[in-house]
Amino acid sequence: MNILFITSGFQGVYSFFEQRIAETLQKEGHHCRALQPGSVLNELKLKQHLWQPELILLMAGLKIPEPVLQCIRQSGVKSAVWMTEDPYYMDWTAPLIGYFDYIFTIDLAAAEHYRALGHPRVSHLPLGTDPNLFHPADVSEEYRSDICLVGVPYSNRIELIEALLAGTAYRIQLVGRGWGRYYHEWKHGAKRNVELVNAWVPPETAASYYNGAKIVLNIHRPSAEKYNRNRAGIIATSINNRTFDAASCEAFQLTDYKSGLRHQFDEGTQVVSYQDKHDLLQKVHYYMAHDDERKRIAEAARQQVLAAHTFEHRIHDLLRNVQA
Repeated sequence: MNILFITSGFQGVYSFFEQRIAETLQKEGHHCRALQPGSVLNELKLKQHLWQPELILLMAGLKIPEPVLQCIRQSGVKSAVWMTEDPYYMDWTAPLIGYFDYIFTIDLAAAEHYRALGHPRVSHLPLGTDPNLFHPADVSEEYRSDICLVGVPYSNRIELIEALLAGTAYRIQLVGRGWGRYYHEWKHGAKRNVELVNAWVPPETAASYYNGAKIVLNIHRPSAEKYNRNRAGIIATSINNRTFDAASCEAFQLTDYKSGLRHQFDEGTQVVSYQDKHDLLQKVHYYMAHDDERKRIAEAARQQVLAAHTFEHRIHDLLRNVQA
């Protein structure tokens, strides 16, 4: 199949996602041409004469100019968009769905919303992971911690880190931009058990931090975070891609409860969730004291990823839907 893959226009981790998706499409025997959103229009018009795509696939869709959307709709080529920031920007994504034949979204609640808006072909499709990059490995001391959180300081993450600092003496490693102010406040308050890497790190470095942690703390973005654009108030019910990446590293993780977790992992035997601050503290203490159980759960999570959650699995599901 000839596939025109229009990338997100975002930097950072999206470069990794998009490279893996393009590589997987090629590996599966498809001819994939990847373009940035701003360079699509002339190329799309030209390629309809010289190279006819059979599928136009967009990543995220948030940076696609209106003329490109119109061109896609009028092209007569089968089209799909993979909404990978749902449900946090629903104000922007919901108006896009009428341009595409197929809607894929990482969140089950967002999928229900798109169906309620009348789109006939909506599928839940989480992001996958690359087990060749995210895999178990011995790492040096700089990556080691008792508890590690990779990500920016959303309000719920700040609250829970403060609870851990107040209620435990475990060594906590924070990795991500924006933590500097909080980190200095905690250090000024004599919280010596917190360390900070105040930068975005590439996936291969994130994998090292996952491998070095006894517990990976995976706290999802709040649906009501002030930076969101989600006036419909859609509350996320699905897990994030970090869940798959950490599991692929054979890292034990504690994640805030999402009803969609059960669709991807066995809760409690592959990934452990917590309900609230008190539950988190109890489970941190328990699993820090039970190394063998923690390792069994982490090993089971890795096996589940290999069986069902790679980018190969996701691309297979996506193409099966559009070719049905």
